[in-house]
Parts: sequence; C-alpha cells; structure tokens
Amino acid sequence: MAIWALPYGSWVTAGSATVLSCESEQAEREFARRNIQRARRIMQTGFTGVSAGARPEYVALVALRDSGADLCATTLWSFMNHNQEPWLRVTRMRRAVPVFLARVDGNAPLRRGWRLLGQALTRRSAQGKVVVSGAQEAARLLFEAEDGNSRSLLRQLFELLQDAHRSWSLGDREALARLASVFAEEVLGMDTDVAPVATLIADWIAGGSSPRGRFAEYRNAALRDYALGALLMQAYSRLLLDGTRTELAGPQAWEPLIRRRPRAWEQRMLLFAQVSVLLQQRGVAIGEEPDNEEEQRRLAELESRPMLDEEFDYEMGPV
Repeated sequence: MAIWALPYGSWVTAGSATVLSCESEQAEREFARRNIQRARRIMQTGFTGVSAGARPEYVALVALRDSGADLCATTLWSFMNHNQEPWLRVTRMRRAVPVFLARVDGNAPLRRGWRLLGQALTRRSAQGKVVVSGAQEAARLLFEAEDGNSRSLLRQLFELLQDAHRSWSLGDREALARLASVFAEEVLGMDTDVAPVATLIADWIAGGSSPRGRFAEYRNAALRDYALGALLMQAYSRLLLDGTRTELAGPQAWEPLIRRRPRAWEQRMLLFAQVSVLLQQRGVAIGEEPDNEEEQRRLAELESRPMLDEEFDYEMGPV
C-alpha cells in the first residue's frame, strides 16, 4: 500500500484511494507527509490504533491551513479500481476557500459558527461513541462534486437555522448566519446586501396579529422566486398602508432575490438567515399558537409543508 499510494500523495481509506492536486506545492507536501505519518502508525499499531472514518477532505483542509496557502484551488480524485464496480469521484474546492478559513480562524463569532456546524453534524451511537465526525463532515461541504451531486455549505446552514427541533440562542443564530454570509462573500463572490429586504419582511411579520402565521407564509415562500416576489409585494403594500415606516426596501432591492437565475437561491437562503436573526433580536413571539381554530388548521397545513423539495437543482434552486 505504501509503495503504491504514497508517491501519488494518496490517502487510502475504505478500499478506495484519493489523490490530491493543489496549486500550493507546500500543501501537497503537507498532505503527503500526513499520509506517510498515518501509514507508519498503521504499520506499528494496526488500523485499530488510528481514528476510523478519516476523510481526505479534512486532511486536505488541515494541509492547506498548516501550509499557509492563500488563494489556492484544490482537486481530489477518489477512486476504486477493481474487478467488480470501479468508480471515480472528482471534487473541487474553490480558490478562495483558504481565505475563508483564515477569516474564520481569526474571528470569534465565525469560529463559534463553524464549531456549532461541526457539533450539529456529529453523529453518536447509542453508547455515546462518535460514529460520524462533525468536523470532517463540515470539511466535505467545502468541496463541490464535478457531477453536481454534493451538499452545499449554505444549504446545510439554512437547514440548521430553520430546524424546529433545535433551540438556537440568539448568539448561536447570529454566529451561523454570519458564517453563511462570510462564505457567500469570500467564496462565492456574492455582494448583495439582503439587510433592507430582511428588515422589510421582519417588520411585516412582527406587525401582524399572528406573527407565527406570517412567518409560516414567509417560510413557504422563502426559496421560491415567484412566491417570494408575491410575498414582498404583500408586505410592502401592507407596511405602506399602515404608514409605520417611511423608508422601505423597494423593487430594486428585491430584484437579485426574485429573479430566476443561477445561484439566486443562495441569496434567498442568506435572506432567511437574516430574517431569523432579526426576529429573535426583537423578541417576536413566532411560537405562540393563535386562538382561532381555523387559523390553527391553516398554520398546521403551512408548517407541514417541506421548505425543500426532494428534487433540488444546485444551480437554480428548488425545482
């Protein structure tokens, strides 16, 4: 194994091999050095002497961090070549990811958000033993599969923020939303300011007789371009009629969020994160049940709808 795998800078795990290609030669050397170190440990103690389930994405991120790489693209080729079902999976990391990671390391709220993400992704057995490392699962989210079949960091953060089974504190919610915003800014190059539109929606939700009902309406429209546009029209006109605010985010601010174009769904996810933070900052009681039975039935139907369909296009968003 060592003779065959190590000259290629490979990480051998679960019967497959992963080969790294990186713009930083220092990161490649660090990746190979760690694999040699692990191979020697296995020769001394056997596979039971090392942690199980180590992922090459995590090893690659550690190598990039330790090498001090700046803008740097990284590609992983994971493959299995035998007589049964050989396969190849190619994943790539964008050049700006090392800059994003450096920014996370140097900022306490971002470190908190990254830690919360890892904790949420950790899975334990009935006996309390870690069977899935959250830190390594988080590393996978920074790599994009060539075939488009990979999870998005923004989508994972969005699902955590809208998960009704998690009671996030305001600080936790702000840290996760900030992590999503910085990732979009540094890695995806998104510069849309969603704060004015988020304020518009939060004002509309808070001003209703049933904030929970309005939040449920927003939740169902949050990721869909046409539905979100219709809800923004409703919120804008209601606040205009109420006359409670003189400055409202208008159609020009809505445009990047409601157009049917590639990657717009990511901006809608950032909007949802910002609205969630604003509502919690203001103490809006979206958990209170309405007194009216008909409204209770309507809410139950709205809240039972999934926010994300089974089919999800990572270019255009929900199908």
